[in-house]
Amino acid sequence: MLLPGGDLRQDKITRIFGPGISAAEGNAFLLLLQHRRVTGSLAEEGVEGSTPISRERALNALEYLRSTYPVDEEAAAAEWARKEAQRLEEEMIQRAQDLRLYKKADAEQTLGSVYGHSELEALRRRNEEAYERQTKEQERRKKVQGGRSDAGKSGTLGPIKAKTELRKKEKSEWVKYYEEQAMIRKEKEAPKMSAAARILPTALISALILAGLYIFTEIYTPPVAAARLWPDTPPALATCFALLNINLLIFLAWRFPPFYRPFNKYLLQTPGYPTALSVLGNVFSHQDPKHLFMNMLILMGAGPQLHELVGRADFLAIYLAGGVLGSLGSLVVSVARRNFATSTLGASGALAATIGALLLLRDADAFTVPFFPEYRVPVSSHGLLAACLAYELWGLTRAGRTGMDHVAHLGGYLTGMAAAGLLKWRLAERTRVAEEKKKEMGFLQRTFSAGKDR
Repeated sequence: MLLPGGDLRQDKITRIFGPGISAAEGNAFLLLLQHRRVTGSLAEEGVEGSTPISRERALNALEYLRSTYPVDEEAAAAEWARKEAQRLEEEMIQRAQDLRLYKKADAEQTLGSVYGHSELEALRRRNEEAYERQTKEQERRKKVQGGRSDAGKSGTLGPIKAKTELRKKEKSEWVKYYEEQAMIRKEKEAPKMSAAARILPTALISALILAGLYIFTEIYTPPVAAARLWPDTPPALATCFALLNINLLIFLAWRFPPFYRPFNKYLLQTPGYPTALSVLGNVFSHQDPKHLFMNMLILMGAGPQLHELVGRADFLAIYLAGGVLGSLGSLVVSVARRNFATSTLGASGALAATIGALLLLRDADAFTVPFFPEYRVPVSSHGLLAACLAYELWGLTRAGRTGMDHVAHLGGYLTGMAAAGLLKWRLAERTRVAEEKKKEMGFLQRTFSAGKDR
């Protein structure tokens, strides 16, 4: 059995279960819960299993499955109860036959010896059959425990048995200690807070960050070549490489348990108990290698192009503002929906702002494929931007099945588009002022000014 939407990525597993649960463990547990829901055994088995996943995390997983993949659990439970009753009835009939309290039609009986049936002989045969069944069951269990796993096979997985046990390597006490310390709150439920208490501190920090970015764009002066750390590297590549290295270092640091608690607090945005500074910290945070790879690929493809158009200060302002406002928008929507059992991380909002600004500033009828400049796609930049926005709007209708934070993406796109519009307006305003000054100049002043321009 597979989930209808396929296996979830690591970042989605972290949103559902919290830190410390790998994608393989989380997907296996979700498959087990989904099997119990479909077969109706959930009412009997519950959400517990032979796993390190706590009951609180298991209930969060069940809540996610119920909201994403609706199943008539009551009808499934009724069918399960009917089959169980039938199975118990068959076992009782077989037991009665073994004890000679009940027998089938005589046509199926075998003839005994001339002296009649021997009770000792019948008892011996039953014991031998029971021993053979027990031996076969033990051999089957040894094969299962011998390390064979369906995860390494091609094709779809077979149906999960109701008594499936998820086995994993026992974690050390050192790791368990830091996982326990990583829990910001020990309570199972999100704290009772008003929507304003969850949103306003983050909104205030976001406003301060945006103000700081504006001041930065006004006072920043590019360093001379001798003062640069990598003078032979183009500034656009140097800036994007620096961002890539920051993201890579944080991705590697997520693998060390001592960082779990501070990273959970400042590099993971959780609507259930938000930390204001995480609105910026989560922009540099990735846990899944595929998520990191795709985001950094987009950064190195689109980032240098926007950097060349607007310069380092405006590029960093657009990138960080897109990440912050995308995260803030995601927080507001999650709180409004009371979706507290989730979390947000990743540079997707910042990259959406980068793409939105680039496509709006570069008004072209075709675009060059990143890393392959000889290939040009005959699609206008505005058409491509419209397609990106349409995809994000479509993703909002999928009720979380895509595994992406489409609200954060839309917030990033809108931020980048607004920044591009502001830059265009500033350029047009400067051009207008320059033209007015030229009109006010005398003939000789305009002549010498034109000579200087040339």
